[in-house]
Amino acid sequence: MESRHDRFDEVNPNDFTQKDLMLHLLQVAQHSATREDVKEDIGKLDIKFDKLESKLDIKFDKLESKLDIKFDKLESKIDRVDNKFNRLQWLIVATIISVFLKDSLFSLLAQ
Repeated sequence: MESRHDRFDEVNPNDFTQKDLMLHLLQVAQHSATREDVKEDIGKLDIKFDKLESKLDIKFDKLESKLDIKFDKLESKIDRVDNKFNRLQWLIVATIISVFLKDSLFSLLAQ
């Protein structure tokens, strides 16, 4: 429940006592911050942000190194598949050539 002192904007100036003035000043003082308080709070926030940033940097570095390892493994697997595909391609070409030239090869060997 609000008392008449909680609503100073509706107080009649003729009824405003010294006690009301002191309560009003006390209430205003409790809700105001000095420059020093704000600077101190900003300093604390800066420290917290720096700590958070360093933790995030460490985590990103770890993630980056894990991703590098994964990509290296993936590249080596792709290289192996590529090599197998190249060998298979040459085998197919050699098979096609031997099928087309089998009669020529048999006649050459028969002589």
